[in-house]
Amino acid sequence: MATHAPTPTDRSIPTDSLVFGYGPMLPLVAAGLGAWVLPAPWGVLAVRLAIIWGALILSFIGGVRRGFGFARPDASTAIEIAAAVAYVTVAGLALLVPYAATAVALLAAGYALAALLDRRAALRGNAPAHFARLRVPQLLIGCAGLAACWAWVVTR
Repeated sequence: MATHAPTPTDRSIPTDSLVFGYGPMLPLVAAGLGAWVLPAPWGVLAVRLAIIWGALILSFIGGVRRGFGFARPDASTAIEIAAAVAYVTVAGLALLVPYAATAVALLAAGYALAALLDRRAALRGNAPAHFARLRVPQLLIGCAGLAACWAWVVTR
């Protein structure tokens, strides 16, 4: 386990992390809104696209987490590897389950889990330090879009 405790200056969020962190959440928010405001059959398409996009991004987040461990061997602990594998597994399951409500619920849970685990890892030096500030608001935005999709599916 890494012993480096990030300093406040370590936690400043680089511009590319802001763009590539929050940017991919926007399609999930758009899908959540689209499901509610678009005429049939576009709502169904919006939810299906949210599932695909949400799974791709959650898998990517798992890859980022694992990649950090490759770059810093002290961050390549069993817990860190398990977290990365968990994100990819949840994403894969969301693509396989036959019910949209279950898929978006799985993804929302995966995003919430990643928000908590990546923040914790960043504070311990096992993920980029700025994840301590980025991941929770970033992934809660994604959760909000997925929650809107879920609510639309279960009220139909």
